[in-house]
Order: sequence, then C-alpha cells, then structure tokens
Amino acid sequence: MPAVIRLTQQKNHSNRYNCFLDNDERISITDDLIFKFDLSAGKELTEDELIKLKSEADKVFTREKALELLSLREHGSGELRTKLLQKGYEKTHIAEVLDYLKDKNYLNDERFAELYSEELIQRKQLGPMKVKEKLFQRGIALQVINSILLNYDREIQIKNCYFHFIKKFKAKTTFDTREEKAKAIRYLQGKGFSWDVIAVIINNEK
Repeated sequence: MPAVIRLTQQKNHSNRYNCFLDNDERISITDDLIFKFDLSAGKELTEDELIKLKSEADKVFTREKALELLSLREHGSGELRTKLLQKGYEKTHIAEVLDYLKDKNYLNDERFAELYSEELIQRKQLGPMKVKEKLFQRGIALQVINSILLNYDREIQIKNCYFHFIKKFKAKTTFDTREEKAKAIRYLQGKGFSWDVIAVIINNEK
C-alpha cells in the first residue's frame, strides 16, 4: 500500500497541499481532505482510499474552478461545462458541480441569457438570428432563446439594422448596381436581420 511521505502547502493556494506518496505520486488536495482522510506522514492508503482521495480532490477542484469562472462573469451551464471539460475535469464531477451551483442559484441559464442577450441587442445591436446563434453557442436551450427573441420588438430590430447600415454604408440611399445592393443585403443578413427588416432599410422606407 502506498504511504504518505510528506504534506506541503502550495505557495499560490493557501487551502491546497501537495501530498507526496512513496510510490512517486504527488496528489494535489485541499486542507479539509487532510482531516477527512486523516493524512499525515507515514499514513498508509489502500487502493480504494487512494482512488477515493483522488476523486474527492478532483470534485473539490472542479467546484473551485467553476466558482472562479463565475466570479469573473455570468456563464450558461453549457458554456461552463465546456470550459471545465477543456481543463480536464471529470464529466461526472462536472455534472454534480453544475447541479450544486444551480441549487445555490450561482448558475442560472435564464439569468445569463437575459444579460447576454441584452448586451447583444442593446450594445452590439445584432439581429435576432445572430442573437440566437450566439446564445446557442453558449449552450442556452432553444426554449429559453425563443422566449427571449419573442420580446425583441420589430421597431428595435429596424433601429438596430439601420445602425449597422449607416455605420457600413454611411447615408447611402441608392445603389449603383444590383451587386452593390446585394452586398449590402448580405452584410445586414450577416448581422442577424431577416429580409423583411432589411427591406425597410434597403428600400428607404424609414
């Protein structure tokens, strides 16, 4: 059975310790796990205890990383899951942590979607299709996305579409060629606006 050689506190994390074993393993753990597993120099661990210790440590670090990311800004659960997976945390622990965060209301997809869509619509002034695309990329459920888009007023869509039109084409009211007009339409479609909104701008109906 592997035995603990020593426990040393990590320099950059006051609650984390390196647990060195005589089988040349080094496990990063938290201070509460030292007490939970009664760890000290010379303590022998069974294989089951070692597996459980590693699992418990990964779960704790998964939660800590999730909370760290949420402290920087709001996240959707899908986006947060992807980030944690990319950092190498276990899927089962990620699922447990996400459930924990939702129970505590630290993680709320509806709240995140509202805040993010507000930025996309009011600050970036994007059209509905682009808003839908970006929310979907952040892992927001279609039901939540569709609910938000129902409140995206047509007049605001026209105003936002006009903003991008003026920004790109200045005060242009006519197009010299069909190709030039088609280019403008494609540009506004790329900003997420539908043809019926674009037509108001392109045909100078404002």
